[in-house]
Amino acid sequence: MKKVIWLGVLMAVVIVAYFIAGYFMGNLPVASRLLGTNQPRDLGIELSVDNAFDGLSSLNHPLSTADLQAIIDNPGIYTTVKTTITDEQASSLISTIDFPVKLVQIKFGPGGSVESSGIINISQFQDLMTRAGASSEVINTVMDYVSKMDWAIYYVSGQFGISNNQVSLDVDKLEIGRIVVPESLQEQLNDNMGSVERYISNVLTAQGYNIREMSVTDGQIRMDMDRPLSSLEPWLKFVQ
Repeated sequence: MKKVIWLGVLMAVVIVAYFIAGYFMGNLPVASRLLGTNQPRDLGIELSVDNAFDGLSSLNHPLSTADLQAIIDNPGIYTTVKTTITDEQASSLISTIDFPVKLVQIKFGPGGSVESSGIINISQFQDLMTRAGASSEVINTVMDYVSKMDWAIYYVSGQFGISNNQVSLDVDKLEIGRIVVPESLQEQLNDNMGSVERYISNVLTAQGYNIREMSVTDGQIRMDMDRPLSSLEPWLKFVQ
């Protein structure tokens, strides 16, 4: 399920990792002190262990050895899922796994709108950009700017959805620290969004996902999909 949660909070991960590269490649005057010293924007989302467990339950993940044995005996009860999870459940889940984005808040709004804020672990940033498909030239340029930093806060808003494995993304606003990416650059990001959408679609299908629907409504994200058994692995630590 790790990839699906990653997509559900795509604003927090792929866009920041992929497009901050273009931000720095544009040679904009960014002071490193502005990129790592401020608190992430509070979106009013509560992060808790209880919310994470509730999210796993909604996603039909095993929470006991009996649940896990039932999936082994009948994989179909896990691989096909049609459910919804709340923004607090999604935020709490992504904040508990081994991922270089921490204190993540994801707010699902009407009409597919998504906001996210959090802190990026710069020490793991290079690997994140590599997995997002950035070129070695872009990665080297970005790391020249941020390699001496430990953390950087972010805020991003936009629209997100998936229908029949086709990803749809638009970025309305992107902030790194206190710096707002200029509107002209945001337009350039959206103009090149198609390559990111195709990359994500290809990753999904290659890993065995078949997402009929992943749509955002007010306060929740709705999912209708088939997923591989391998998606269990990141969440087995929750089995009691």
